This record gives sequence, C-alpha cells and structure tokens, in this order.
Amino acid sequence: MTPIIPNSRPKLLVVDDEVDVADFIAEVAEGVGYETMTVNEGQHFFEMVTRYQPTSIILDLNLPGYDGVELLRYLAEQKSSAAIYIASGADQRTIAAAQSLGKQYNLNIVESFSKPVMVEELEKILSLNTTPEERVSASGIRKALVSREIRPFFQPKVDLNNADNKMIGVEALVRWITTSGQMIFPDEFLPVVAAEGLMPELTAAVVEQSFAAQKMWLDNGLDITVAINLDGCLLSDLRLPDKLADQAATHGISPHRVTLEITETAVMQDTAATMDVATRLRLKGFSLSIDDFGTGYSSLISLYNLPFNELKVDKSFVLDIEKNHEASVIIEILTSLGKKLDLKVCAEGIESRKALTLVKTCGCDTGQGFLFSKAMDAKTILAYAENGGLL
Repeated sequence: MTPIIPNSRPKLLVVDDEVDVADFIAEVAEGVGYETMTVNEGQHFFEMVTRYQPTSIILDLNLPGYDGVELLRYLAEQKSSAAIYIASGADQRTIAAAQSLGKQYNLNIVESFSKPVMVEELEKILSLNTTPEERVSASGIRKALVSREIRPFFQPKVDLNNADNKMIGVEALVRWITTSGQMIFPDEFLPVVAAEGLMPELTAAVVEQSFAAQKMWLDNGLDITVAINLDGCLLSDLRLPDKLADQAATHGISPHRVTLEITETAVMQDTAATMDVATRLRLKGFSLSIDDFGTGYSSLISLYNLPFNELKVDKSFVLDIEKNHEASVIIEILTSLGKKLDLKVCAEGIESRKALTLVKTCGCDTGQGFLFSKAMDAKTILAYAENGGLL
C-alpha cells in the first residue's frame, strides 16, 4: 500500500457520496490552503482515515454502505482529534442531532452546514481552521500547563431573582493564550487533552488557580461561588473528594463556596464509582450541578440516583428560545422539574434582553451568558464586581 506523503498544509478529507459535490468542496478548500482527498462511500472512509491522517474532515451524513453517524462513532473509537464539519441535505433537526452526538462522543465538531452550500459560505467555514494541528500536541499542552498559558477565565453567574442581576458566582472556563498572545480555542485543544489522557493534569491546574482566585476575591471582600467542570474520566477516581477537599483547605476555601459541574453523559460512564465519588463530594460540602441538562439520554436516572443540588439548562435551548417555541417549552418543563426536586436552576447562553426575560418567566434562578459578560481573568472579575457588573 502506497503511503500518503505528508506536507505542511492542513489535510482535509472530504466524505460525500456525490462525486461532483466532493470535488467542488475540495477545490474550494484547496483555495484557502488545504491539501485534500475525497471519499465517496463509507467503506473507503476507514482506509483513508488511517492512511491519510486528516487534520480536518467534512462528513456527509448520507452515504452508501455506512452512514455518517456510524463514521462519527468510528472516529470516536479511534479517539480522533480532527476538526469535523458535518454536511447534509437532511433537515436541520437531524443535522443538529448529529452535531450534538459528535460532541457527546468528545469529537472536535467545529461546524455543521446544509447542502447545497455557496462558495463564499464554504470559504468562510473552512478558513477558520487552516492552521496545522501540529500546534496542539500533548507535549505542548504539558508545557502550557506548567507555564500557565492554559488557565481559567471566569464567566459571571447572576441572580435572576434580583432586579439588578447581581453576580453571585462564576464558572471557570479554560483558555489557552500563548506567550505571543494567540488564542487557541478549547474546541481545538480539549479533544487532544482527552485523547492523550491529560484531563487530570488540566483539571488539577484549573482547580488550583480557581481556588487561588477565589481566595483573592474573599480577601478583597468579594464572596462569590466558583463552578468548576469535572470530566467524566475523573469520576472513577475514588480519591478525588479528598484531593479537592485538601486543595480547598490549602487555599482557605470552604467547599460550600464551590460547585462542581458534571455533564449528564459523564455520570453514566461508571455508575457505582460515580455514585461513590458524587456522594462523598456532597458530604464534604461541595455543591454538585448537572450540566448540559436535556441533551443526554439518562437525565431522570441521573437526577434520581445522584445528589445534585443544581440543574443547568443546556445553552442550546436558551440560544433558540427567541425563535423556537419548542425550546421555550423545554426550558419551562426542565425548570419546573428542577424546582419540584428542590434544585436551583441555571440557564446558560443568555445573549439578549428578550432571552433574559423569557428564562426569568420560565422560573430559572440564575443565569450566565454574553449579555452579562464574557469570561474574564480573576482581577477583572474583581473590577467587574466593584463597578456593579459594568466594565
């Protein structure tokens, strides 16, 4: 078998059953800096992924032999870090479902689009990802953690029951800013973190810096909670509750000021260990939030079995609330469910005044999103609070 000769350009694999469409996409992609290969049926996809090692993939959902969902599953099994673009002539709901599934598989789903696609739109989509993947590597991530190029920024979380939308907490969101000031986005490096088994090191760094930030805020008279995301791979570590409690004590932080966010997909990876870890975290005083609620397949079982005290409505519903009545109905139902289970309900992804009004009407307790602020460093959060939520 003849090997593919690598070069310095990012490599795009175009997977589409229509030869003319695949050739058209490849031609546009080469115009914005890609090397390309095309595949027209699912069976050939497996061989080409192995031989070609693409950095990006445009994947049609409708293919002979194997459909796009089966190929997404295969990429997940191979722990692919390629940037994936989903293309289809299917309806928007089906495309959105495939995109959501890919993210649940921890794939780097960059964008989805409907066919046919215009040249200008395709150029815009593809030009976002023409930098070779070599800039994101396991060794590079380790160095960035040591140098604190990868560090948490904090997005305000506000009280929706307060007319002034007062900040009562923050969520730690990981960012990678290089020494040259270049931003490497989480969607680009987190799949590599997961594939290389670096999530424990990343989480430890985020926890340590978040606790240090919270101590600084407390010393300056700002008493707010901090929410930190826990990846599912950490929930099998039976020592995790003690590690987090020790870190909190070292920084002089009370666990009741800390919320640990766990996605509903993650809690089903190892039920017994997850229940053990989650219960001990609550016993030590940490709050637990079920994140991205409404997007997985085990929501009610998770709420029934595990000691959550907050429910976070997934931002995909909030972002659609103004234009999609069904999104509004789902948020209202999820909020009602949370309230009946004595859970606080947080809506994330609030980006407009109208969306804010609607989530308040649904009964959400807290909210976050670009309407209030983007994520900021620890010192800017302090300035934000001192200025009454304004910068």
